[in-house]
Amino acid sequence: MSGRRGSGGGMNGGGMNKETQSIVVALLGGLLLSITLSGRFTSYVRPGFAPLLLIGGGILVVVGVLSLILAIRADVRADRARKVVPAGTAGTPASDAGTDQVADAHGHDHSTSRAPWLILLPVLVLLLVAPPALGADAVARNASSQGLAGYDVVAQEPAGSKDGAGASPGGYKFNDGSGSATDSKGSRRTMHFPPLEGSDPSLTIKELVLRALYDADNSVQDKAVTVTGFIAPAGDGYSGGYTIARMVISCCAADANPMQLHVAGEAPLPSNTWVNAVVTVVPDTATLENGYVPTITLSSMTTTNQPDDPYEH
Repeated sequence: MSGRRGSGGGMNGGGMNKETQSIVVALLGGLLLSITLSGRFTSYVRPGFAPLLLIGGGILVVVGVLSLILAIRADVRADRARKVVPAGTAGTPASDAGTDQVADAHGHDHSTSRAPWLILLPVLVLLLVAPPALGADAVARNASSQGLAGYDVVAQEPAGSKDGAGASPGGYKFNDGSGSATDSKGSRRTMHFPPLEGSDPSLTIKELVLRALYDADNSVQDKAVTVTGFIAPAGDGYSGGYTIARMVISCCAADANPMQLHVAGEAPLPSNTWVNAVVTVVPDTATLENGYVPTITLSSMTTTNQPDDPYEH
């Protein structure tokens, strides 16, 4: 019958046999294990996904290897069955019929598929190319209001707090229950944060922005803190200067949003340069017009390597 697979599981019509499919699945699992154990996975998803990636990668490797073993054993049995058929005997042995490919009346083979080749493409891309973490270009594309963004970083207000009249979606209390930095009368919404201790304490850019906008105790007013981020162009609402930014993700890089701090003057380093900076927030500089991006004064700045986890959470 035309279009049948020969012994050893050859390919037919550009499709992929079961042995090759099994190898692709095992390779995909091995890739997940590799990028997770090497730490590269943080360029794509939150660090908390590491256990799931390890489990998923391990399962794919086991399934791929077992499928490969079963496919090879089936081919071996089919080869043995063929050898016991007398020369010139018409038809196909029953033992061969269950393991060989099935062709329709027109000789077309339907047991192979081109789809696994599509699975192989991202495997090869991730093995050969390591995409960089989102940077300055993503800041320009995704910049939006920072008001209330990432409120889940702050300490949760105890239930029944006297100044916690309303709760944000994450359970954190504002003094009047609203969800914006200022209300229609211009008064400021506030929440409480843990106290800052020591000289130039380290904060994420996300938490520094939230403290600048909402901290009832004004903990970052006239208080120098250390942040880590990359250089990016000035945000909307600013005609000059530049920003120190960091991308924030909730689940994976696909939902990344920037958190920015504006600095007056010319950028001393190229965009996407990672820096450690000691900064102080200038009060009342984050407004609706500039997307609630606060301006900072810079005490010092040093270049640094991109962190193992380039995103904030």
